[in-house]
Amino acid sequence: MSNLKVQWSPILEDVFCTSSPNKILLYKVVQSLEKPTQKMPAVKQISDTLWAVEQPKSIEMGMLKTVAWYPKPEPDKMLAIGLANGRVVLNNFSDDIDSDLIKREFVPKHTRSCIYLNWNPVDSHLLAEGLEKYRNDSCINIWNIHHKPGNELGDRQRYSSSHSDVNSTIHVPYVEIGGPSETTASFSWFKKEPRTFVTGMNTRYLRIYDLRDYTRPQNQTQTKMIRGACVDRQNEHRIASFNENHVSVWDVRNFDKPMLTFQEPKAVSMIHWCPTRKGYLGILSQDSLSVKIYDILHLPQTVGSEELDQYYSERTIKVLNSQIVSSFSWHPKHDSRLLTITQQGLLRDIMVQEHIPFDWSVDSHLVTAHGKSLTNASFTKNESVTPDISVRMKDRILQGYGLKSDLIWNNVFAIRDEPDLFGVWRWLSYAREMLEYNRQGQSRQQGMLGRHQGVKGILGLDGEDMPPASMANMYWSSDFSRKLSCVKQYHSAERYRALQLCGWGGDRHKPELLDTILHELQMDGKYAIAAAMALFNLQISKAIEILSTSKGQENTDLSTVAMAIAGYTEEHNTLWRKTCLSLLQKLDDPYLRAMFAFLTCDRENYEEILRHGWKKTDQGGMQLSDKVAFACIYLDNDKLKEYINRLTRKVIEVGNLDGLLITGLTADGVSLISKFVDSTGDVQTAALICVFSLPNEMSKDVRVLHWIESYRELLDRWRLWHHRSKFDIIWRASDQFRVISQAFVSCNFCGKSIACNMPVASRARPHNSYSAGTLTSTKPKVSCCPGCRKPLPRCSLCLTHLGTPSGSALYTQKDKTTYSSKMTAIDDWFTWCQSCRHGGHASHLWEWFAEHSECPVTGCNCKCSTLDHTARLNAES
Repeated sequence: MSNLKVQWSPILEDVFCTSSPNKILLYKVVQSLEKPTQKMPAVKQISDTLWAVEQPKSIEMGMLKTVAWYPKPEPDKMLAIGLANGRVVLNNFSDDIDSDLIKREFVPKHTRSCIYLNWNPVDSHLLAEGLEKYRNDSCINIWNIHHKPGNELGDRQRYSSSHSDVNSTIHVPYVEIGGPSETTASFSWFKKEPRTFVTGMNTRYLRIYDLRDYTRPQNQTQTKMIRGACVDRQNEHRIASFNENHVSVWDVRNFDKPMLTFQEPKAVSMIHWCPTRKGYLGILSQDSLSVKIYDILHLPQTVGSEELDQYYSERTIKVLNSQIVSSFSWHPKHDSRLLTITQQGLLRDIMVQEHIPFDWSVDSHLVTAHGKSLTNASFTKNESVTPDISVRMKDRILQGYGLKSDLIWNNVFAIRDEPDLFGVWRWLSYAREMLEYNRQGQSRQQGMLGRHQGVKGILGLDGEDMPPASMANMYWSSDFSRKLSCVKQYHSAERYRALQLCGWGGDRHKPELLDTILHELQMDGKYAIAAAMALFNLQISKAIEILSTSKGQENTDLSTVAMAIAGYTEEHNTLWRKTCLSLLQKLDDPYLRAMFAFLTCDRENYEEILRHGWKKTDQGGMQLSDKVAFACIYLDNDKLKEYINRLTRKVIEVGNLDGLLITGLTADGVSLISKFVDSTGDVQTAALICVFSLPNEMSKDVRVLHWIESYRELLDRWRLWHHRSKFDIIWRASDQFRVISQAFVSCNFCGKSIACNMPVASRARPHNSYSAGTLTSTKPKVSCCPGCRKPLPRCSLCLTHLGTPSGSALYTQKDKTTYSSKMTAIDDWFTWCQSCRHGGHASHLWEWFAEHSECPVTGCNCKCSTLDHTARLNAES
């Protein structure tokens, strides 16, 4: 039973046969619901849902060596059977002989064993037979099954299918291949070239023959891999063969060496290409419990002068436990369907489950591939689910996020639904205003000009010594008849600038700044914030007024809080203080709670106000900027330094972008942004922060450059070319110290740029004006180098001098706000080959290379078109 083989029918999708040395059985595959109830004929389960029903008719024949299905539907289920004596018999599984081909025999000159049989897939009347070595006879006979006895040996025509006067035995082959004492090991036809075949011969040659000239091989290579030669039906440039435990894959276009060679742990017994799947090669080793499949992806052999390795993956298909596989067969029509038979005669029908690759597109589509099918799955927007960061980033840029460089704060209009990002844009806006103020006022504070600093840098906490601050006892500003005690505050020039960066106005000697801020907050409906800011600046009457005038607000607690504050007293054991402490726990607004905490706390102990607010998710405190501003007013140097340093560690740890107010774009700030990108994936905001804070000492940091380049690449993948160009303009304009590399067209004689020198040429030869009607208005043309006045090269096709007015003063667009007319159409652009240096106008070369591949210059053999990367990829596809 060790020589059991199995083959699918090439015509019928649900029929296969098994062969042993003396018997051929026919099976029909049925679904599990169609399983016959009777025990006879034999029924075998070949999968979870399929059964193989043995058909009543079988073929019994001794000395059976090999079997090959006839590739046409008529005669029905006809087989070619090769015997140990070299004879080939045509037979089928029917008692009714409805064709004179049935029972026909093909007899070689000398008795020797048949090695293989192989039908021509197109010219199906041709059957190739391989025979063992004989000293005076060929090793390959190609039979014409329609051959009529009596014709001469040299007659090679295709004979008709007329069956009159036909003998059942044929002795004369259609073609004999191989000289005396030559051997053959394998054979396979090419389908696209049906008169061509490959065969392994003489233990060291793979040869390709053409029946139109079979006296010599058309191509050959010397190798020991001569067994099991088979052609990939999906890519007939590819051939596989094996010897012992090595399997090689060949490309007939480069037949000198194999593309791939696999080494198996045991000797290989058979190999077959999958007829429905490109690059699927099944390999069966001796005494193996499984079939190994190599998935060979098609790649060009070379790109330019570089050789590329073939990429492949391998899989092992285990059939049955402790059952040695004897043979396998690919289904001729169903994708990746494999039928196996074990040495014990057990059958198994296997659907090879392919690896399903998938990839996300930049438009949030999930693309999956399975076999020959490609699925594009799009997702509808679910309002209840937070969109992915890539979706949000694209929505932002389409609304102009990061493209408003004049008024930085306007960028927040594109992120109205993401208040977590408001703080960083507020810091960028205030920092830019402070820089502009310092430049205009010619007041260059040390370390301030040209930097987007944070509070830490302004206060001098980056160094060892912090500038001293003056302590002052400040009185309440109120209309109360009773006198309130003074409150200790701290002032310095550095603290004023820190307050300005926090949006608190800064200088206490300019109360109008604070009034403006409070008015803007009320206009935005932020009454609690405005009241708290007024109270912290000791303007208790102003705070009560703001809370009392908050009409139409959903928060009805504001009026209640206003009345409670109006009864403020400094005595510790009063009913007012106890009531306020009770009310403090019931309020949800952090600013209202902070106001009561400020009024009821012990002076110089503001932990209740400062202990919350450094996390994005922390709803227990005020905004970080307001916390820092409060600390700058009420904490002495030691406490302020401790608080700022502790806050810096916290914001870096959680990646809170509001912390850039403290760190600025320093090393700590870059680490904070890095943590933010790691946790959110928002490379867009990271890149914009770095660009809008240029120039600074961190502009050359590897992480900063990586975020910027990643964002630019993302815009390109979205095909948002204009948005990426605007971003590049902002980037280049912000980084004044960045060296920009630029390519330009230079003169062959003087080597100067023909564009950069054009304004000089225009001054040397001023443009004349003419009255209307004297001359026709024409677009100016530059045909010589403005520097040396030598002529520019000629177009290889029209032979006129190249030259455009782009970049010169000869042609200036009057209205630069519109772009209705281009300075130079792309048809007139300079275009040339990087290899031969010949070129011309872009439109002329485009038309030329649409029909030619060689250079248009006479005598130049450069293949300009094939050197182009895009053209090469199109040719390979």
